[in-house]
Amino acid sequence: MPQPFDPEDFPINTDVVLEPTQVFYLKGAIHFKTDAQIFNLTGRLRQPWNDFSHAFLDETGSVAQKLSEGGTSPTYQISSCGNMMRTIKTMTDSSGAKLCDLNITFISFDDSTVAFPKGSQHSSKKITMSPVGDGRDEKKKHEAFVKNSIPYFWDMTRGRVGILYKCWNQKRVEIGRVAGFGFDKDAVLVLNGNELDDVVALSTCIILLNGRDAMDA
Repeated sequence: MPQPFDPEDFPINTDVVLEPTQVFYLKGAIHFKTDAQIFNLTGRLRQPWNDFSHAFLDETGSVAQKLSEGGTSPTYQISSCGNMMRTIKTMTDSSGAKLCDLNITFISFDDSTVAFPKGSQHSSKKITMSPVGDGRDEKKKHEAFVKNSIPYFWDMTRGRVGILYKCWNQKRVEIGRVAGFGFDKDAVLVLNGNELDDVVALSTCIILLNGRDAMDA
């Protein structure tokens, strides 16, 4: 069901700019049927983030490839229970411990969910990611979820760049961005990790990349 929260009720706070503290390379994470890998590149890059410049994206791809080819275990891994894009997927850490289950839908009026194990340090409750609006305008390019009573919006109105907003003091503040890369199979996520847990940001991002308003929409 559509979220009761409307992005128009939370004007964008343009005084606050995105200051990423973390960079993730999502390898094979767009329209994947079986497995995807996530590498944390924080502290490994020389290029500063500059609104996904070619130099920045090229370096993220190069560093991620070296880590993968060098045998470095991904920070996180997403595995599917079946051979379909829209199915239940499980996110694990480098030790194989389960972090959450993603139930992704591509139906315009249905919800996707992220369920966490009991006692999870990432979220104490299931997160429901829902479409915004009735699908007749630009609102349909927004997905909303709530964590700790705070609304968040994924905004796909800018085409191939998704923007993650946190609602604070009745305004939207940008806390993350994702851009497709690597022949439309990979993606790069930059995140202000002081504003949202990285597993929550990554799991909802994976839903965004594979759900009803995916990158190729």
